[in-house]
Amino acid sequence: MDNLNNMKKTAIIIMVLAVISACTTKRSDFFKAINKTEKEHIRGVEIGADLKTVKAVEDNTFLIDDQPQYLHYDYDISMGNSYTVTYDFYEKELYEIEIAAYFDLAEDAKKVAQEFTEYYNDNYGKNKLEQDGFTTWRTTSSITKKPVEVALKEDSEKHGYGYFVIKVYDLSE
Repeated sequence: MDNLNNMKKTAIIIMVLAVISACTTKRSDFFKAINKTEKEHIRGVEIGADLKTVKAVEDNTFLIDDQPQYLHYDYDISMGNSYTVTYDFYEKELYEIEIAAYFDLAEDAKKVAQEFTEYYNDNYGKNKLEQDGFTTWRTTSSITKKPVEVALKEDSEKHGYGYFVIKVYDLSE
């Protein structure tokens, strides 16, 4: 009898684990390339970081503009699909990150923008749709302890190709 109960418990545990693993979100290669890592606000960078920290997580090969208050990177994902990443600094502290993603197909931009929406909903809670069309989330920088806003807008229709933008910025400025 104990053997039967143990087998039932084991079967239930296996079923629960199977359901959990099936529900795990699979992210597209586009999402993975743009987000880079699921640490910090985006790409392993957090508002309040210094220039040296930001440069350490990015690939210098793709650095287009390197100023004390501004960094600009251009990345290709695949044929016809690319994104730019810009970082703005004030008094040696990162206060804004902007990522603009460009796709041959509007459907790809919409899909990846939806993946980011789900990702930020999971990490920062329910979003808010602003009048300017941006979807926003609020969080806090663990570096500065200041409020941070993450804003995303998928705008392929306006541009005539796949396009979305993500902005992460210090709300206290």
